Amino acid sequence: MNLSKGQWSVVLAAVLVAGAGAAGTHGATQAAKAPAKQAAGGDTAAADAKAAETYKSKCSICHAMDGNSPLPNMSFADGVWKHGTTVKEMVTTISNGVPGTAMMPFKTQFTPEEIEALARHVRKFDKKLK
Repeated sequence: MNLSKGQWSVVLAAVLVAGAGAAGTHGATQAAKAPAKQAAGGDTAAADAKAAETYKSKCSICHAMDGNSPLPNMSFADGVWKHGTTVKEMVTTISNGVPGTAMMPFKTQFTPEEIEALARHVRKFDKKLK
């Protein structure tokens, strides 16, 4: 990835903010896991709302609120997917991160159900995906 010095500063700041938020809310995230499992399985609207809030707090820093990040390879709206377009592929990317990039793994912060709901949310930014 070829980023300018200014773009790398934005990415680094986003990673630091995301990491600080993760460290400070780990206990709260753990406490919220049981209700999230129920929401993901039984109440799609609640799972979708939680995924939107998770995206806003954890993902929009790098990927932008509308999913159309100006940073290279970080837009969900441009139709270019380097790591797959299926929910399963996106779950893998969110869970494990992408080595060598600012995309960190989130499998220790969220349940599998929360990650799947987030993957479904992210797909909605690309109007070509159904």
